Amino acid sequence: MAACHLPIASTRQGDSAMWVDHSGLGCNGKVCRFQNILTATGETSYANRIVSCSSHVGGNQYLQRTILSKNVEDTQLRCRRNATKVFALKPPREPVPLETGQEPDVGSSDEKATKEAEEKKVIKVEKKGLLGQIQNFFAWIGAWPNIPQKEEFVQIPKDFQDIYVIWDGWGTSLCWWGNFVGGLPKEDFDYVVDLLFDPRKGLGMNIVRYNIGGGADLTIDTNLRPFGDVPGFKAGPNEPYDWTADKRQRAVLFAARDKGANIFEAFNNSPPPWMTFSGSVTGNWKNGQDNLNPKYYEAFADYLTEVVLKYKEWGIQFDTLAPFNEPCEGWWYIDRNKPQQEGCNFSTKSMDKVIPIVKKYLVKKNLPTRLSAFDAWTFNTIRAMRGISEESMEAIDQLNVHTYIFFVNREDDAKRRETNRNIAAKGKKLWMSEYGPLNWNGDEHEVALGVAKHITLDINDLHPSAWCYWQALEGPGSLWGLLQTPLVYGASPISVDLKKQFFVMMHFSRWIRQGFKVYRNEGLRDFLVTAVDPLGTTVIVVFTNTSDTNKDVEYDLSVLAPRLKDSPIHVAPFRTSRTENHAALPVLNYEEPILDIRSLAKSVTTLVISPLQNDQKDLFDLSSR
Repeated sequence: MAACHLPIASTRQGDSAMWVDHSGLGCNGKVCRFQNILTATGETSYANRIVSCSSHVGGNQYLQRTILSKNVEDTQLRCRRNATKVFALKPPREPVPLETGQEPDVGSSDEKATKEAEEKKVIKVEKKGLLGQIQNFFAWIGAWPNIPQKEEFVQIPKDFQDIYVIWDGWGTSLCWWGNFVGGLPKEDFDYVVDLLFDPRKGLGMNIVRYNIGGGADLTIDTNLRPFGDVPGFKAGPNEPYDWTADKRQRAVLFAARDKGANIFEAFNNSPPPWMTFSGSVTGNWKNGQDNLNPKYYEAFADYLTEVVLKYKEWGIQFDTLAPFNEPCEGWWYIDRNKPQQEGCNFSTKSMDKVIPIVKKYLVKKNLPTRLSAFDAWTFNTIRAMRGISEESMEAIDQLNVHTYIFFVNREDDAKRRETNRNIAAKGKKLWMSEYGPLNWNGDEHEVALGVAKHITLDINDLHPSAWCYWQALEGPGSLWGLLQTPLVYGASPISVDLKKQFFVMMHFSRWIRQGFKVYRNEGLRDFLVTAVDPLGTTVIVVFTNTSDTNKDVEYDLSVLAPRLKDSPIHVAPFRTSRTENHAALPVLNYEEPILDIRSLAKSVTTLVISPLQNDQKDLFDLSSR
């Protein structure tokens, strides 16, 4: 197949685009487009260019990526006729790190660069049919030297309605950290709240799970974890409600609302001590034993709904009420040898009795709050669903699931899918209401990558409409928490450590917002999350690469977002790696919605893909990101 070699003059790094009409010059009426694309790190010694030839007749297309030294003043572009395969040249080597004092070998001539490029050709999948006639544009999102490359193909379903869920949002439970942060000086308080709930300064979480405390008897519960003694509102069966209690956690709840949080769930870890068998909010004396005395079932339901009613008067409408927390896991019991937390075991039989009573009190008090359950691990959620009556199942409006320690093996993935099938069969809304890096090993970056992959698998296998981290802020010295700070008062300003998990969470929570449609991926379900805004104008892609290999992923958006077909689009990439924290990479401009994404080994990359004239301009104003 003959090739034409046409000189292009003065190709400086930084030129946005150049069009050359090859008609009558031996290229059979083709037009070549010459365009900048993202460089490896944003400051490499090479300019990366795209060359594409589109025939005026027949629509056959060919794309070749060339590598140009920044010092090259002119080069040649090659066009081939009637080609249907797409070729991509791997990106150039990175510059040698500055501390070595060496410069990269960029070659001494165009001929050498061309020869090296030809040796690196990788033949990609041959495209057929209509989508094969759509011009490909390649976004090479970073590449480190001497790291193997792997190519993947993601096929988006042709059915535009093939979505998992309409997204409710991202959130966290308050509980202990809210009980601490609410007592900080205003400057420190505002800083933490901004990091978690402000959509521009932080993660933009919009879901807050408020803990209705049991109010521990500290003469019995002498070894609760720091700030784990969440105050209750009623000290005995004949005592009045004390609505001045729990000021600190309440302050965080209201501040989160003021920052934009708009979905609120009230949840309970333990009944007040006077309702329990043991007098302790940490459980009964033996693991697996119920701790709520049946004679207080009605009082327990009345207590929870009275708190919900009071908050409604204060201006917080709880969307859901969760009366249980990991009720059938079997680990709530009094243990004097370790720091403890509130918890209460409920057998399936006892939950079957409590659920209709709580529902009755919600209706009795004319509360619009819906009932959620069971806040159990996936396999125990299925067991609980099978063990309760149809009356109780009907009373539950939302099923909350915890997914700790998953993605260890395919059996865990199967549990997610089975849980989803069981919940979907009942027609219930599903939340992943609690997660933390339990039983994780590795350094901080490895754990953060694990969180990203965990989120991805939860979305693609479990299909929740919300995803909530457990305690967003923890004390130092563990792998838990998006933020860490010493849980002591007196030091101001406090020192807050933004963990890698915080920045990984940002890849999801800042960009996949409430109301977005989360789409099914026909490939790479372990690594890829795709969402589209309600107007269908902005696509969010989050790609997690936990491997030691760079991954090149061909991603077709043409059937997912039809409105992108007729408008130029921009791609704003953000990346977290060992050396980057949600770092903004150079913005790319394209005219066709087909991308080839290179994801660095051990990294998370988010692509914000939207029309240049964005209907969601305020939400996606990149200047504040």
